[in-house]
Amino acid sequence: MIYRREIDGLRAAAVVPVILFHAGFSLFTGGFIGVDVFFVISGFLITSIILEEMRKGTFSLVAFYERRARRLLPALFLVILCCLPFAWLWVMPEEFRDFSDSLIATSLSGANFLFWFKSGYFAPEAGEVPLLHIWSLAVEEQYYMFFPLLVIFMWKRKPNWLLATLVAIAFASLAYSEWASRVFPSANFYFLPSRAWEFLAGSICSFIESKGKKRGSDPLSLLGFGMIAFSVFYFDETSPIPSTLALVPVVGAMLVLLFARQGTWVAALLSTRAFITVGKISYSAYLWHQPIFAFARIRSIDPPPITEMGALACFSLVLGYLSWRFVEQPFRRSQHRLLPSRRGLTLSASAMLAAFIAFGLYGHDTRGIPWRLPEPIKDFIADSEWSKTCLVESGSGWDGMPIKNCIFNGSHAQIYAILGDSLASALTPALARRLDGMNIGLEQITHSFCAPVADVSMVPLQARECGAFNTAAIDYLVKSKVKTVVLAASWKIFFEQSRYVFRGEEVAKSDARQRLREAFDKTVAELTAAGIRVVIVYPHPRGDTEIAAKVAKLMHKGMPAPTITIPQDEFLQQSLPSYAYLDDPKDKHVLRVDPAKIFCGIEAGRCDLARGGKALIFDKVHFTPTGADAVADEILVALKRDDMTAGNGVAALSSDQF
Repeated sequence: MIYRREIDGLRAAAVVPVILFHAGFSLFTGGFIGVDVFFVISGFLITSIILEEMRKGTFSLVAFYERRARRLLPALFLVILCCLPFAWLWVMPEEFRDFSDSLIATSLSGANFLFWFKSGYFAPEAGEVPLLHIWSLAVEEQYYMFFPLLVIFMWKRKPNWLLATLVAIAFASLAYSEWASRVFPSANFYFLPSRAWEFLAGSICSFIESKGKKRGSDPLSLLGFGMIAFSVFYFDETSPIPSTLALVPVVGAMLVLLFARQGTWVAALLSTRAFITVGKISYSAYLWHQPIFAFARIRSIDPPPITEMGALACFSLVLGYLSWRFVEQPFRRSQHRLLPSRRGLTLSASAMLAAFIAFGLYGHDTRGIPWRLPEPIKDFIADSEWSKTCLVESGSGWDGMPIKNCIFNGSHAQIYAILGDSLASALTPALARRLDGMNIGLEQITHSFCAPVADVSMVPLQARECGAFNTAAIDYLVKSKVKTVVLAASWKIFFEQSRYVFRGEEVAKSDARQRLREAFDKTVAELTAAGIRVVIVYPHPRGDTEIAAKVAKLMHKGMPAPTITIPQDEFLQQSLPSYAYLDDPKDKHVLRVDPAKIFCGIEAGRCDLARGGKALIFDKVHFTPTGADAVADEILVALKRDDMTAGNGVAALSSDQF
C-alpha cells in the first residue's frame, strides 16, 4: 500500500482533540469525536491492505493478526505496566478493584463491556479511571476479529457482492445506532454494532479509491476537514454519538481520505512536519494521555488547573514519541525487530495477558488489596464500610417472609421493621442498636435495587425480583405484629429512572409518573390501614465521587480531617423530584425523617458528605456507620415526638434514651 502523508496528518487531527477534551479544555467540547475519525481511518487502512493482498493471493489471516498484535500490544503492555505502581500507591481499594477489573477486561478485549456496565464515558468520575479510553481499542479489536472473516467468506463465494454487502451492513449499523442512541444511549456509545458503520465508512472509501481515479479536490477536502472541525468545536457530551449526527465527522473523514490528495490545501496542511509527527505517534499518545490525566486527578486534592493539564497533554505527546520510537517501531520493523518469530510473539503476549488477568483477579477478589495502604487509611476505610448483612441480592433466593436470621434482638416483645433497598441495609445496624436499648427488636427486609413500592421495579436485571419481593413483604407486614415500619431507599435513583416495570409491563417514565404516585400511595395506605405507623426516610445529599475513598485519599495526601461538601441548592435540586412523591401520602400515621437536618446547616448554603475526617456517606449513596448513627438518632427523635403527641397506642420512648 502506498504511504500517504496526509493520513498520518488526519490521525493527528483526530488524536489532539481527544487529548484536549479529556484534559478539560472547554473549547474542545466535541473532541471525543476524534475516536470516530480514528475508526474511519482504521476501516480504510485495514480494508486497503486486505484487498491488496487478496488480489495478489498473499493474504494470510494469521499474518494479519500478527501484524495487529505487533501494532497494538507492545505499547499497550508498556502503558499498563507503568500504571501499576501508581495505582498501587495512590488508588483507594474500591477504585483499585475497578482498576483490577479493567485489567481483566482489557486483556480479554472486552473493556467496552466493562465500562458500559461500570460507568458512563461522560460521568464525573470518568476522569479518574486510568484505562477508560481502552474501550475504543476493545471495539477496534472486536472489529478486527470479524471483518477479515467476512471479507474471506465473500471473496471466496461472491467477490462482486462484497462492496454491496459492506454498504448494507453499514446502513443497518447506522440505523441501529440512531435507534439505540434514543433507547440505550450508554450501550450505543460503547458497542461494536453501533460503531461498525464508522469502520465500514472507511472500508467504502477504500473500495472507491481502488476502483476510481485518485483525484484531489480542494472544495471537497476543505468541506470534509471543516465538518470534522465543526464537530470538535460544536458537539458536546449531550450530542447523541454515534447516531446519524455522527455522519458529520464520519463523512468529513471520508471526504478527506478521498479528496485530500497532494496538491490540495488540506493535504498540504496535514502533510506538515508537525501533523505527520503527531500522527505517527498518535496511537501511543492516545494510550498515554488518559492514565496521565487520571493519576494527576487522583493525586490532586483539588482538580488540577487547566495549565497543569495542558502541560500533561504535552507530556503525553513526549511519552507517545518515546514509546513509538523505542517500543512500537522495534516490534514492527521488517528487519532486526524484537521477537521476530511468531511463536515467540504469541508466547510472550499470552504470558503478559495471563499475568494481567491473574493480577486483576487478585485485586478483585481482595476488594482492592487494602493491605497495601498505610494502617490509618486502611482502618478508616474498613470502619466506614456500609452494612450488607441480610441484604437480599437478585438471584440469591428468599424463601418467604420473615427472612431467616434477619430479626435483630428478636427476644423483645415489640418488633419494628425496616423495608427498602441497600440504603435501608446500611441504616439497619445503627437503628437496631438503638432500639435494642429500648427493648425493641428490628426486622430487616431489604433487597438491593428494590425501593419499597409494591408492584413496581426498575428495569435493570438486578431489580427483576423487586415487584414480587415488595408485594410479599407488605403482605407479610400487614398480617404481622409489627406496628412501626421504616421505609428507606435511594429515592433519587428510583424516582429518576427512564423506564419502570409495573406487574411485568415495561413503561417509559413519561407514562409512568401517575402510576408511580399511585403505587407509592397504595403501599403506604396498605400499611397504615393495618394499623402500622410508617416512617419515611427522605433523601440525603449525594456525591458524584466515592466519599469515603475521597476522604481517605485526602488523608493519604496529608490532610488530617477533610470535610467534603456540596452546595445546599444542589442537594435541593437533587431531591425535588423525590419530594413530589414522598410528600403525597397524608395519613396521620406517616412520619417523615429528613436527613438534611444532619447533613446541612453547619454552614449556610452547604451540605456535608464528610465532616472533620468522618465520612457520612461511604460511596455515593450508602451511609457509613457514622452517617447511619446520625440518621438513626433522627428517626428515634421523630418516633419520640409522635409517641408524646399522637397518643397512638405505641409504647412511649423515654426522654433519657435520646
